[in-house]
Amino acid sequence: MQLLFQKVYQQAGNWYVLDDDFPWDITQVQRDVFSLIERREVPVFFCDTCEANDVLVQLGEEEEEFLFPLNGFYHKEKRLIFVCMWEKYEQLLETLLHEFRHDMQHERKLLYVGNEMYEQRWIEKDARVFAKRKMREFMRRRAN
Repeated sequence: MQLLFQKVYQQAGNWYVLDDDFPWDITQVQRDVFSLIERREVPVFFCDTCEANDVLVQLGEEEEEFLFPLNGFYHKEKRLIFVCMWEKYEQLLETLLHEFRHDMQHERKLLYVGNEMYEQRWIEKDARVFAKRKMREFMRRRAN
């Protein structure tokens, strides 16, 4: 994947921070995530939704329309994860785990978006439960 960025503030493999306000060490974020799940080679972009659209356009995709603020999203066609909010570290990890779960669903050909409302889709429920379970594991480890 050849992309041209205005500025990459941090990079760890195929994880890119495109926002200078990102307060976390990307290498540590990556370590924490992959201590909870098997390592995956999905590119991850930490950026706002405008930059996410810039990346998608460079890859020949249509721009996404974001009707409400979102923590992150998984782009199924290109197998990319975008994280758009990261104020709290635990929120950041939970978002990443949620979106990586969508990649796991996609890999098993289970990522189907039906006509249900967003919050009612089983893939969303599954991703939320998965992320919460992994976050409990992370918090237990951190407490010890």
